[in-house]
Parts: sequence; structure tokens; C-alpha cells
Amino acid sequence: MAKYKTLPNYELIREGVYVAFNGDGIYETNDENIITVLDECKPFIQRLDEEKPKTKPATKKAEESTKPKAKSKPTVKPKATTSKAKK
Repeated sequence: MAKYKTLPNYELIREGVYVAFNGDGIYETNDENIITVLDECKPFIQRLDEEKPKTKPATKKAEESTKPKAKSKPTVKPKATTSKAKK
């Protein structure tokens, strides 16, 4: 069963398919032909029952590579001093 949402009372007529959404903008179907047509209408028509892909937990290596690196202090070269005294 596929469940979709869009504007309330929206009607879709495409490729020999007629779909009428209810007053809440919801439509449910098992028809593969209608599911194919509605899936092509993203983002205007959203599928509600579709499972979101699970993301893998980040590894330490990946976390370390995304952390901002500490700025290193610029190295300061000592100025040359002269030992000559003015007379």
C-alpha cells in the first residue's frame, strides 16, 4: 500500500491515470501503474509510507576528518640584533 500527500482535493490526470486526493490531500493505492506515475511527480506529490534509508554511524576516522583543525600559531623569526653601540 502506497500513501501519498499533496493539496486537498487535488486531481491528477496523466497517461490514462486518474487520481483524486481526499479533503486532507491523502491518496492510498496498491496499483503499481498509479504508484509509478505518482512517484514521478515529486516534490509536488510526496510519498508518506516510503522508508527513509538508514544512515550508518560515522566512524572515528570520518568524524576526525570533519572536525575543524586547530590553527597553528605563525612562527615568528627573531629580529637580527646588532651588538654595535653608538658613540
